[in-house]
Amino acid sequence: MNTKTLALCLLLGLVASGCARREADDDAIAEETGIPAAQEQAPAPPKEVAALKVEVTLSPAAEQKLKASGESVRVEVVYGGDPAPEATLTPNELGMIELGKKVFELDGSGVVEVPESAVDRSRLDQIVGQPQVMVNTTSGRKSTPENLLACAFYWDTLGTAGHDGIAVPCKLLTEAKGG
Repeated sequence: MNTKTLALCLLLGLVASGCARREADDDAIAEETGIPAAQEQAPAPPKEVAALKVEVTLSPAAEQKLKASGESVRVEVVYGGDPAPEATLTPNELGMIELGKKVFELDGSGVVEVPESAVDRSRLDQIVGQPQVMVNTTSGRKSTPENLLACAFYWDTLGTAGHDGIAVPCKLLTEAKGG
């Protein structure tokens, strides 16, 4: 056997024994703590449910147009979460388990307050991770079947939304298109 082959075999042997030793160390740690190495993850934090405050602001042009046409502002609040592997409920069109839904009408700019009770807590075990909230704001479609507003769409965890509040700026679609 030449020297290069012998050195290569020796190097491979050292690498293999180093890996085996590491696995043995992990097993020893697991035996000392009584917890298998794969199960040392921290438990998931409890699911956070909070009341919401949604502040809708219209541009001056949007405020004027809606007022002149007798149009309202429609604020739709949807609560949901990603389905747990053991979920028994059917996900909605967004692929989420719905935890609640509320629709509000405003005459113009204003604030919508949504209580914690809007979330169906009995469904929290059907989702993984934290509950989420989506807020979609449009015109009320009373004077025309077309939506007149371009409003920011909001989607975040319910805990963040409850803590920070939700700001939804809106303007006319014609303002958003530059015409």
